[in-house]
Amino acid sequence: MLNLAMIITAAGRSTRFPPNKLLVKLEDKTVIEHTVNTFVNLNLDTYIILGYQSDQVQEVLEQRFKDQVIFEYNTEFHTGLSSSVKTGVQAAGRTYDYWCFCPGDKPFIQQSTVALLINKLEQKKPLIMAARYENKLGHPTFFSTELSSQFLDTTGDLGGRQIIESFRQETLFIDVADEGVGLDMDYYLEFINVQ
Repeated sequence: MLNLAMIITAAGRSTRFPPNKLLVKLEDKTVIEHTVNTFVNLNLDTYIILGYQSDQVQEVLEQRFKDQVIFEYNTEFHTGLSSSVKTGVQAAGRTYDYWCFCPGDKPFIQQSTVALLINKLEQKKPLIMAARYENKLGHPTFFSTELSSQFLDTTGDLGGRQIIESFRQETLFIDVADEGVGLDMDYYLEFINVQ
């Protein structure tokens, strides 16, 4: 069985939906609770990368998940997504077979989709694996820890996408029937605010 680290980036400044879209309530839970809930009962270690409004985000998650997640603080969160990705990679280290990444604002991914992806990862063991819905790249994405140096070289707001572009031939794309893997939370919030 593969040893997996789930890295959920929850450090962004939410500039399109201040004060913080991760703390917006969807039914009975916040966005970040929904996202974390998708992963915590699967066989992986879950790292939450905090930054902007870290106290509030951590408090919400501690109330619900207590010892099920590991918190790491990204002091450079203002420089873009890559700083959170690097924080996660450095915190998890190379004792894992794969790092799995998902932004904290992906509350609609189905747990069954993630279980399917992990099953494919166990079977195929590609260098990189990414979920795809209707030919659009989604989350979560899975990267072999062999790519450590590439992650530490990332900059700006691209995160793992630039690594997927660099290793496209070695990337296994898994087409799923789950719109949640690609649903943009900003557009969703814009939509419901217009209603």
